[in-house]
Amino acid sequence: MKKLMSLLIMAVLIMTACNSELAITELNSVPKRVNEIIEVLGSNDYVQMINDSNKDISYIIINTGGTVTVSVESKDDTILINIDEVENENKDKQKHIYKLTKDRDYEMIGLYKNGEEIPFDTVTGF
Repeated sequence: MKKLMSLLIMAVLIMTACNSELAITELNSVPKRVNEIIEVLGSNDYVQMINDSNKDISYIIINTGGTVTVSVESKDDTILINIDEVENENKDKQKHIYKLTKDRDYEMIGLYKNGEEIPFDTVTGF
């Protein structure tokens, strides 16, 4: 069963990587270069974005003790990232790392937490 599930997850990841649609997926395994940047940035900020200048990919890191669900959509030349979070004060902070795959160039990225617009705390790239 584990092998079947692993193959299914790999197939989805491969199809997502080959597909040129706007998408956001939570990562279980983080590329080494991205992980190095995350270690430098630390986990004090709520939300961070790391842009890969060689690809149409960004990594969104959310540091929270809450439970998060993230979705993405586009409106004209803007990417809208929606974070729905249920806070849990008894839980230690965790990093939730998402890969944002862009299907084209966009002018802006709007970030929303529970319906309210918020800024990125840190934006960097490599």
